[in-house]
Amino acid sequence: MNKKSVFTIILCIVVVHAVLLFTGGCKSKEETAQITFNVEGQEFSDAETFIDNKSVGRMEQTIIKSNGELYINGQLSTTLPPGSLQIGKEDACSGVLDSITLKAGNHTISLSSSEGKSLQITAVVSPGYHLVTYSPTTETIKWNNEIIKAIPGTSITIKGKTK
Repeated sequence: MNKKSVFTIILCIVVVHAVLLFTGGCKSKEETAQITFNVEGQEFSDAETFIDNKSVGRMEQTIIKSNGELYINGQLSTTLPPGSLQIGKEDACSGVLDSITLKAGNHTISLSSSEGKSLQITAVVSPGYHLVTYSPTTETIKWNNEIIKAIPGTSITIKGKTK
């Protein structure tokens, strides 16, 4: 190997190291999590949702009346055909906030209803997708497959795992 080839190889190695040094190197990509919130019943169906005291949006409220009228956020959207499986004997209400993306780690999640009720969740949010469902009839939150008692006005803790 001649001197010119050796010099070219050394120069390439120096340039690569300089680029890595000045651009931050080979950092690992931050792990992210996605959360979908689902609320059964009226109580938190239109709740404002906060993560670490920052608003991330309001639940999209859906009401299906016993006469088949379907309301989304208080506006009549459509009338379901008579006999539809979604039509119950009583009005049904739910709320959803879909696909919140955040960094995996420790977070405080709060739901605040328009009537002033609140529910706070302290969670270790692991990377990946999470479905969180609140049921007022059982006063529980289901976080993926973990079910925890959740009474409005209280704070609960979800102990997930981060990588």
